[in-house]
Amino acid sequence: MKRGPKPQLPATKAKRGTLRPDRDGSGPVQLIAAGDPPIVPSYLSPAAQEIWLEEISRVMLAGVTERDSSLFATYCSTEALVRAAFIAGEPPPAAYLTELRRMRELLGIAGPRVRQGAKNGPTQTENPFARNGRKV
Repeated sequence: MKRGPKPQLPATKAKRGTLRPDRDGSGPVQLIAAGDPPIVPSYLSPAAQEIWLEEISRVMLAGVTERDSSLFATYCSTEALVRAAFIAGEPPPAAYLTELRRMRELLGIAGPRVRQGAKNGPTQTENPFARNGRKV
């Protein structure tokens, strides 16, 4: 095993502005899969199919493909059960809510990856340690 950090993908280096074709030409290859949309399974309930139609554009923008059809169908079915519980005035099971949060993060429609573009913390040009050692 070689010492040092793992090599970065050419797309990552290009974003940072550190791509050097003379050095990075034979580096790791980045595979890009075709963007086939998820396929609606026949077993979805009508309520889950409505959720499928509501959310399909968001998950497609996040990069979900045909390979993720089963996960997205499970998400839609669980979301339909949670909505039905809320409509009935009952709290949904906590396990359903936890699984929904996890599936939203996996599908890329919620969670930390989605919020990375938000300006909640310091930007890259700001130094978060600039005040260290100084009295305020």
